[in-house]
Amino acid sequence: MAERVIDGDWKPTSPSNGERTVALLGRTGNGKSATGNSILGRKAFKASAGSSGVTKTCEMKTTVLKDGQVVNVIDTPGLFDASAGSEFVGKEIVKCIGLAKGGIHAVLV
Repeated sequence: MAERVIDGDWKPTSPSNGERTVALLGRTGNGKSATGNSILGRKAFKASAGSSGVTKTCEMKTTVLKDGQVVNVIDTPGLFDASAGSEFVGKEIVKCIGLAKGGIHAVLV
């Protein structure tokens, strides 16, 4: 296998609109909304401690970092949430993909 060397001047390419989108996926009660709030630097998503799900639908919130980078965070309902049918959760996940007009750049599980 050939070793790949990256030039010191190499910079990652950025989307033409300069936005990055992160989707949060995971089980109910594992802290997706709290993680989103940490990334955004503010309380944008409703979150609470416990094992019952707070997020029922996909939501996207945006922040602008100090360097001008725009970051979108998509919070999703908990996977395997007993209070919501799996068909409903599946439709919400598809809806979350629709929120990310420029694509999803990272998925945090």
